[in-house]
Amino acid sequence: MRRAVRWLFSKVTYTCQHCGARQRIPLRRLHVFERFHRLDHGVAVLILCPACGEGLQMPSPYRSHTGDLVSVDPADPPDSAYIHHFY
Repeated sequence: MRRAVRWLFSKVTYTCQHCGARQRIPLRRLHVFERFHRLDHGVAVLILCPACGEGLQMPSPYRSHTGDLVSVDPADPPDSAYIHHFY
């Protein structure tokens, strides 16, 4: 029960590397997005910053829908990351 409640209310913080804008997205919404786009194990979802339009928002470490730990180094973003343009 506790695990389900934790999953229901946890959020992932996305921070822009250009302007510093932040947004918190519910983990359950991120999991639905990963399943919908059929992302592979451990693929990070990056967001084009809606505030400045120039930077990428990097996520705080989280567990993907497959249970893999997703951690992105802001200095070296992975080439296999999925970049979401319209969030």
